[in-house]
Amino acid sequence: MSAYIKLKEIFKEASLSSDIAGILHWDMSTMMPLNSRNQRAEQLAYLSKLSHDKVSSKQVRDLIFEAKNEDLNQNDLHNLREIEREHKLTSSVPSDLVQKISRTAAKCEGEWQEARKNSNFNLIKNNLNELINLTKEEANILGNEFNLSPYEALVNKFEPGSNTQLIANVFDDLQQFLTPLIDTIIEKQKSQKILPIPNKISKTQQKELAEHIMKIIGFDFKRGRLDKSVHPFCGGSTNDVRITTRYNEENPFSSLDGVMHETGHALYELNLPKKWNHQPVGKSRGMAMHESQSLLIEMQITRSLAFKKFLSKLLKDKFNIMDKSFDEDNLYLLGTRVKKSFIRVESDEVTYPLHIILRFNLERKIFNNEIGVNDIPDAWNTEYKRLFDREVEKDNDGSLQDVHWYAGLFGYFPTYSLGALTAAQFASQLRIDLPELDLNIEKGKFDDLIKWLKTNIHEKASFFSTNEVLEQVTNSSLNAKYFKNYITNRYL
Repeated sequence: MSAYIKLKEIFKEASLSSDIAGILHWDMSTMMPLNSRNQRAEQLAYLSKLSHDKVSSKQVRDLIFEAKNEDLNQNDLHNLREIEREHKLTSSVPSDLVQKISRTAAKCEGEWQEARKNSNFNLIKNNLNELINLTKEEANILGNEFNLSPYEALVNKFEPGSNTQLIANVFDDLQQFLTPLIDTIIEKQKSQKILPIPNKISKTQQKELAEHIMKIIGFDFKRGRLDKSVHPFCGGSTNDVRITTRYNEENPFSSLDGVMHETGHALYELNLPKKWNHQPVGKSRGMAMHESQSLLIEMQITRSLAFKKFLSKLLKDKFNIMDKSFDEDNLYLLGTRVKKSFIRVESDEVTYPLHIILRFNLERKIFNNEIGVNDIPDAWNTEYKRLFDREVEKDNDGSLQDVHWYAGLFGYFPTYSLGALTAAQFASQLRIDLPELDLNIEKGKFDDLIKWLKTNIHEKASFFSTNEVLEQVTNSSLNAKYFKNYITNRYL
């Protein structure tokens, strides 16, 4: 057996253990009994150690060296490149530290749910402090190994090849573009006559509507499911993609928007090349690309007028909802309403980047040791006031609203706005390649859209970098002008 074949077997086993952890994590966030958390934390810590030990071993290092001398085709060479990257990333961090981070994150996430419910940051700060200190250990190790700053090393875990100074420059440019624009749009929208949604839509009916649209768009319920959790997410495992949402009877479309976002993630996972299941090159290409897929579906497609025409007809024909507030034009105005909200996942696409900039700025301060855990709520509120000119009055409208930090996902947030920029760039080309796109969406026909995404993005998995895929599809590297044009055309 060649060295490369042995490597493929090892990475398949590591991927399978990651899949098991994915299902356990989904269960932990949806159905697990409350007092089972400590045991689940041990289970997840064990699986993370199992996967870590396989990928980081000296045997893998030696096999990589041997495999480089074998006669491999281009696809296998891409896979070997990703195998080497994963090995270097994993072998840099000691196994016991990986276990500690996994165990602490599982416990911290559980306590976060209680802290968020009570809007009390003090309930979580001790566990969060431990998690941040462990993550700083990891960040320092990875920074030294890859010659990056500690925070940059964390961002690179989620989006390989990231440069935090370039991200900061892009975000500064976005902030300067958006800050005056937001007030202009809000002022313009004051003259719009919008009918409020008069009747509640039950959680049962919201779920039925969401599942119906998911099927039409192309989600395969034979390889996935929709459930409820405190914070919406897409998880699960290979060929078993679990997405979740939360329901709000006062604002039924916040749930649908969340479902569409997670469906974008799920379609990417379900359309990755089957031949490369369980191999590094067959995985999704970083979280900026992943977020581009969720935001393309949620923002570019389902907030469009064409989709609202489809949705309005569906609500009337299938769900017998006849009120004029559900007419297409009113749904479009509701879906493109811009306001300065506290909650990121319920914010509009114009103010959304400012929510990410806030988190990016705080994460840099945390990992540059400029602020400690006790400072987080006040630092958050100060930054929110600077960006939105509003006061945060309670923790669950501020630093407790997202699960990410309490699950150990530091460095993830920047990928959301990088994904929004990428989504706008893909969508610009998509509308050139599919001139009938809006007409088809109005009719509830999404096949051409999903086929385009599958061919141009999903099936390319990790064979290429995010920028290489952008170049191949749009003939341009990442450029904020597409997002700026899109926002200007839709809202002004």
